[in-house]
Amino acid sequence: MDASVIIPTYHSWDKLQSCLDCLAAQTVEPEIFEIIVINNDPSDSTPEDFRLPANAQILTEGKPGSYAARNRGIAAASADLLFFTDSDCLPVPGYVENGLRIAQEHPEIGRFGGDVLLVPNGPEWTAVELYDYHLGLEQRKWVERGRAVTANLIVRRDMFDRVGLFNSEVLSGGDMEWNDRATAAGEPIIFAADAIVRHPARATLREFAIKVRRIEGARLRRNAGRGALNYVPPIQKLIPSFRTFKTLRKKPDLNLRQVLAIWRVQYILRLVMISETVRLLWFRQSDIRK
Repeated sequence: MDASVIIPTYHSWDKLQSCLDCLAAQTVEPEIFEIIVINNDPSDSTPEDFRLPANAQILTEGKPGSYAARNRGIAAASADLLFFTDSDCLPVPGYVENGLRIAQEHPEIGRFGGDVLLVPNGPEWTAVELYDYHLGLEQRKWVERGRAVTANLIVRRDMFDRVGLFNSEVLSGGDMEWNDRATAAGEPIIFAADAIVRHPARATLREFAIKVRRIEGARLRRNAGRGALNYVPPIQKLIPSFRTFKTLRKKPDLNLRQVLAIWRVQYILRLVMISETVRLLWFRQSDIRK
């Protein structure tokens, strides 16, 4: 077994099915890699008509959070090279083959950030999708900063012995926190441009608001040691980012109407972030699960 593909899932059987169908169409033989799906809600049983590839298995993890689920997958994996992706990702046919190749070409590297290509959900890009495309997930830039999102992260197993597992206590931001630990330990990371997964851009403001709230909750936990300063909401976010506006105007593939639409989405999400700070700290409410 050369590779283990680890996929956490939570109430997303339809999206997971598409992900597994892509993994069933890889350019390497199924005997080369295994697929480990971790269902993060044991009470949510697998649908009867679900198609599971022959090289795949479904495990369960009752502790809430995708990072607890990923740790369960690490414990069950047979291979020394672990591929992490998400249930809503669509690996291209050469995903596993190219990931194995770059790992063989760089035996001194313990982690790789594979490319994540955002695609629209329909024939045309919406304003929210354009926001995700232009201001959202940019894996290459994350890798330049020593990080990579778990939508496409490849790690040698022995790195977890040196750096530790994902923080299973968090619901968001655990991939960045783990990568920060790896970087602090002197572990290099490189960009795996050919190990690609496609990811549908977030289609609605509600989806983005949920993400922003999760990320803000993770940020507040990380900064808990700041004491009273943590209770001050980022008031500067009430002012629209004119720097972002200028950046978007320089993009040749965007017209003024699209720029204004993206800018509006960003401002709404800035307000969501402020409200989440107030909700969690001032009103002592709990983090959201999803």
